[in-house]
Amino acid sequence: MTRKEFMEQSLRMGVCLPFLPSFLLPTFGGERSILPQFPWNFSGKVLVIGAGAAGLSAAYLLKQYGIDFLLIEAASVYGGRLKKINDFADFPLDLGAEWIHTHPRVLSAIRNDPKARTPVEIMDYHPQTIKSWHAGKLNSHHFIRNFYREWKFASTTWFDFFEQFIVPTISDRLVLRAPVSEINYESKKVRVTTQAGEHYEADKVLLTSSIKTLQQQQIAFVPALPLAKTKAINRVYMGEGMKLFIEFRERFYPDILVFDKLSRAMREENKILYDAAFRKDSDKHILGLFAINEKALAYTQLKSEAAIVEKVLIELDGIFAGKASANYVKHVLQNWSEEPFIQGAYSYSFDGNRSRIVAEIKEPVRDRIYFAGEALSLDHQATVHGACESARAAVAQLIEGPYDGNATGQTAAAPDK
Repeated sequence: MTRKEFMEQSLRMGVCLPFLPSFLLPTFGGERSILPQFPWNFSGKVLVIGAGAAGLSAAYLLKQYGIDFLLIEAASVYGGRLKKINDFADFPLDLGAEWIHTHPRVLSAIRNDPKARTPVEIMDYHPQTIKSWHAGKLNSHHFIRNFYREWKFASTTWFDFFEQFIVPTISDRLVLRAPVSEINYESKKVRVTTQAGEHYEADKVLLTSSIKTLQQQQIAFVPALPLAKTKAINRVYMGEGMKLFIEFRERFYPDILVFDKLSRAMREENKILYDAAFRKDSDKHILGLFAINEKALAYTQLKSEAAIVEKVLIELDGIFAGKASANYVKHVLQNWSEEPFIQGAYSYSFDGNRSRIVAEIKEPVRDRIYFAGEALSLDHQATVHGACESARAAVAQLIEGPYDGNATGQTAAAPDK
């Protein structure tokens, strides 16, 4: 179920917020999260393209199961839409993914070991003051606090989790600043070429790039991808996306503020203001603005950071009687639409049957090209754990699938720790 589908269903029940209430969701944790023991016959090399949540998770699993791999990332830093800033406030801020949209045991599941101790402080995210702004009026909806609760990192971030528990095991197989320009799978070996003219060869490639970069054809395929797959890729909608954090001298805003009618705001999930310092060990007043799709476009089309911040402050002044401009201290803006290897927020909707579209994209090409990413998780689309779940499924498919190389007839044992 997508975020949008979940919210529409919850709205009919009279229960929802623009985030996924974790206690109502199936979880990614438990024994189901672990790659089972199975016979496998793959002994070749894998190139994982894209070091976001899906790519990092895939590389981590390949490492655990002793499979030769190389992780290639276009940007100068790993993480993809996992990104943080340390020096804006007295606690780190997630400039990208922020909420844990399921039970915290998902962290052990991502590590592929439910018994592993993951010493990360998690806080119960249970906002108390919830308001909407519509037709020039500020409305209170505090009753929603009786239904909505999930989790966030207390003093760290999603980026910190991957940096501490995932990256150290694969850092020696990670190549940065290597945007891929071509994937040639005409021969038995797949040949990957970067924009700098570097070449890498492998038996299989796992592509975890954002759906928008695939739609923009930043990577050329030789031969071209099957027409059905190309059409499926273009039927996924991924709109604009941005996050803005502003420090104020005093707090004048609720825990959460949504825009438009409450019913529409919950259904569309396009723009939200929230207290970014909620339950943090901090005396700072940090307001977060998260916007996607058309609501984000209203800001990103301004092109200038100064113009974006000015527009937000004017809006806030209109809602809170001029208190925003009077108390402004500083800001930090993350415009995900301008990130050249991401170009937006996350997958949001589908032009057609979602299950069929996702199945078509996930179908391997000639048993050489595989796909993973947040858009390809049927149960947890547009989340970090959904991206990791899709990576796990792709790795299992890659290992178990037919392979015309040197068969080993091995059985996957317990992963190396």
